Amino acid sequence: MRRTTRLTCKLAASVLLIGALAAAVPPPSGVALPGIRLTDSYDQQIGQLQQQYDALGTQLQSLQGGEAAANAEAAAVQQQIAGTEAQIASDQTQINQLNLALAQTAEAIQVDTTHLAAQKAQLTQLTVEIYTEGGTGVVEGLVDSQSIAEFMGQLDSATTVSRKVQQLMAQVEAEQQALDVLQQTQQSRLAQAAQAESQMEADQAALQGQESELKEQAASLGSQASGLVGQRNSLLSQIATVRAQQQAAEEAAAAAAAEAAAAAAAAAKSGGGSGTCGGVLCPFAFGAIPDSFPWGQCTWYVASLREVPWGGNADEWFGNARAMGYSTGSTPKPGAVVVWGPGNGYSYYGHVAYVVAVVSPSHFYVDEANFDEIPGSIDSREVTTLNDVEGFIY
Repeated sequence: MRRTTRLTCKLAASVLLIGALAAAVPPPSGVALPGIRLTDSYDQQIGQLQQQYDALGTQLQSLQGGEAAANAEAAAVQQQIAGTEAQIASDQTQINQLNLALAQTAEAIQVDTTHLAAQKAQLTQLTVEIYTEGGTGVVEGLVDSQSIAEFMGQLDSATTVSRKVQQLMAQVEAEQQALDVLQQTQQSRLAQAAQAESQMEADQAALQGQESELKEQAASLGSQASGLVGQRNSLLSQIATVRAQQQAAEEAAAAAAAEAAAAAAAAAKSGGGSGTCGGVLCPFAFGAIPDSFPWGQCTWYVASLREVPWGGNADEWFGNARAMGYSTGSTPKPGAVVVWGPGNGYSYYGHVAYVVAVVSPSHFYVDEANFDEIPGSIDSREVTTLNDVEGFIY
């Protein structure tokens, strides 16, 4: 990424002067050099906080969804409990009806049993009276009767009564057997109803336990969601604080840049070693070290800001400096010389620039000349990649 700012001669003087100062004195914390975006580090902090905020938002949505699902399931279980309670009430009504019918049947059995006993007693008494007639016996009864026909009439009458009594006894016994069967059926149904009621009560207890667990789960999820809401609010507060710091730092940097530009302009006006040649900087206009590099080239500008005892084109600087024992590496540092190889937008002879500030190992700012292939043209540029960088000379 390239972001070049074409400067006038006066502004170029300011940049050169500040670039030279940056080589000797690192910028104070929170204050940016001219041409450097102070917002980057703050933007990075805000971005990190925003990522945390968004991640917590995703977790919060998941927890809230789980809470809603648990509450919905608890409500469904509550409906099942209500249905179970209604069924238990229905079973209890059926049990009450069966108990009543069973009691009525038992009462009917008792009545029929009593009636049957009475009929048996009546038949027994009648039989005794006919055949004994007060204890005299059948023979005596026959002797005492006025005629055999009368005696036989008495026997026929007794036989008829006996037959009716026997029929009644058979009917009562049949009813009693039917009542016994009914009683057994009712007892069986009562036992089944009681078993069903017991099972329904067990199911209801299990449902109530499940409902309690779901409500506890929903409450736990709600508590966790509340905690995440607090954390998100805290992150919002941190983001606001960083943004306030960013604004304050940008205002301070702008003030420092304005002060430095004013000082440079005053120095240029007073003839403090600066000069222009045809609208661009004269050779060594702000550098204390003369060099033999072609005027207006990138090598000429960097060599005017720091000692460069080696020679060669820009793409040869890295190897030449290392051969002379200078420290080199692949990490940018303020005051270092960055060397690019030829191609990809750079000159056939490569390119060099002066590092004024560093944001990260692949993000830094430089002052340079002839980047736009206009000899003597000075600019400040943000570099965000190490593509084509041969290395750094410290």
